[in-house]
Amino acid sequence: MISVDDYRDRVAELLGTAPATALPLAAAAGLVLAEDVRAGVSLPPFDNSAMDGYAVRAADVTAAPVTLPVADDIPAGRVDVRPLEPGTAHRIMTGAPLPPGADAVVMVEDTDGGTETVTISA
Repeated sequence: MISVDDYRDRVAELLGTAPATALPLAAAAGLVLAEDVRAGVSLPPFDNSAMDGYAVRAADVTAAPVTLPVADDIPAGRVDVRPLEPGTAHRIMTGAPLPPGADAVVMVEDTDGGTETVTISA
């Protein structure tokens, strides 16, 4: 008697590998990729926020709770994003571009939701 792993290896040898075939995406349902798929362009073409909250520098909030001035509001779709200055926060919406200088987004649920200043609790 052979082990399940040996049996699986023998069956795989008998089946072999099918040649790679280029197909339209709609015709590829249920098939296995022969190689990694890579997009031709990055979409969106910028780092964006996955949630509503406040864009911050992580170093500014490690000692939470902290209160920071809110220097800007960044809605989704905005293109003229100002850099984040140390010791400040930018209110940011889901899908909006992260401002240069920000390396974290604090969820609005972890704040007091302020508009002039924001207290970050976690």
